[in-house]
Amino acid sequence: MRLRQSNMVIGLGAVFLLAPLILQAPQGVSEEGWRALGLLLAMALLWLSGALPLAVTALLPLAIAPLLGISPMATVAAYYSHPLIILFLGGFLLAKAIERWGLHRRLALTLLGYAGQSPGRILAAMMATTAFLSLWVNNTSSAMVLAPVAGAIAASQPEHPKFGAALMLGVAFAATIGGMGSLIGTPPNAVFAAHMSATYGIEIGFAQWAMVGLPTSLILLTVTWVVLARVSPGTPTAELTMSFDQDIGAMTSAERRVATVAVLTAMAWITRPLLEMVVPWVSLTDAGIAMVAAVSLFLIPAGDRDKLLDWDTAKTLRWDVLILIGGGLALAGLVERTGLAAWLGGQTPALHYLPTLALIFLVAALIVYVGELASNTAMAALFLPIASASAVALEIDPVTFILPVALAASVGFMLPVATPPNAIVFSYPSVTRTNMLRAGALLDVAGIVVAVAMGVLLGPLVFGEVSPP
Repeated sequence: MRLRQSNMVIGLGAVFLLAPLILQAPQGVSEEGWRALGLLLAMALLWLSGALPLAVTALLPLAIAPLLGISPMATVAAYYSHPLIILFLGGFLLAKAIERWGLHRRLALTLLGYAGQSPGRILAAMMATTAFLSLWVNNTSSAMVLAPVAGAIAASQPEHPKFGAALMLGVAFAATIGGMGSLIGTPPNAVFAAHMSATYGIEIGFAQWAMVGLPTSLILLTVTWVVLARVSPGTPTAELTMSFDQDIGAMTSAERRVATVAVLTAMAWITRPLLEMVVPWVSLTDAGIAMVAAVSLFLIPAGDRDKLLDWDTAKTLRWDVLILIGGGLALAGLVERTGLAAWLGGQTPALHYLPTLALIFLVAALIVYVGELASNTAMAALFLPIASASAVALEIDPVTFILPVALAASVGFMLPVATPPNAIVFSYPSVTRTNMLRAGALLDVAGIVVAVAMGVLLGPLVFGEVSPP
């Protein structure tokens, strides 16, 4: 965006912030809620337009909420140190150690070696590896690691351009889909968990989310493979002659130690309810487990001199993502605390005439298609509190409404700007805008259907019935 355009957008955002100070609040909404609406509109505008960096917009609640009397600084600042942000911080540090010692590349090339020469199996292996990595490291990192490997394979098959396109798109789409499978995989998952905790008092742990996230990822990953391999772009039926370097050498002691920490951390997350029964005097949380793992990486030696993780490596993690999550939580919290969410939910009487399932599909589709041009975290932060309040007003189980919203926020396959993994693979010559648009359009529809189906069917089973706040 050009400077003049961005200044105009920022100016319009300022108008949204100042208007509630001049205009009288509508009946039924508090002065704080009316001002929070101005903040909500300003942040939505800035997030959607990109006039400011996403993380800078995410800092606005800290600057504006106390200034406009919406909420005290101490209350707003607490959202930026929410336990889920600590969980993400620990996950990011573990991912940095994995990346530092090349464990992710070893895993990718090892699994690829088992795929043989079949194009379909190679695509499946590449997608499965990318999705698995995205459970633990952020989607962008997993795509950045696997894209060069996929690019080398695609370059070795110039006579099969469609296979190269399918392989590159498979990496991008699998990175996004894999992130849906774990609580730390992608920020919208954390935004949903934080909202459930703050609004309904329901704590969602790593294992609980996996009961919904993993089936969703597996189904969507399978659908994606079918689309890429059999529909668009498609893969050849004949076996390929592979000609790229797969030599990764013997596993180093540093790789083994990082792998041990990662496996133990995952096991602790999954078995935390059992561990709490065994050692009831210890306060165990997913965030605490992540911090134990992260600190241990700075203590465990990688060799004679280095530790598994040093600060020069750690300081390069995505701090902007942590700020963005904090800003999303702060905005959602302010909308909820000021009563704005309940007021907005009550402004939808026409929605009473829509069947519940149709309404959920409509909201999920809106999030997916708007999200093609905006941050998925921003979409979750903006829509979750409003969807939650609407569910209460419409007497719909909140989980069956807001879980599909959270899952749909991660769907975005059509455009290069929709997700960082899409942008990464779009830079390779194998991928064209037409390739991505055709496959992505089909998968956006599939993603909406899967998100709604899994949210409606699994949400109440896993999280139980939710009482209105």
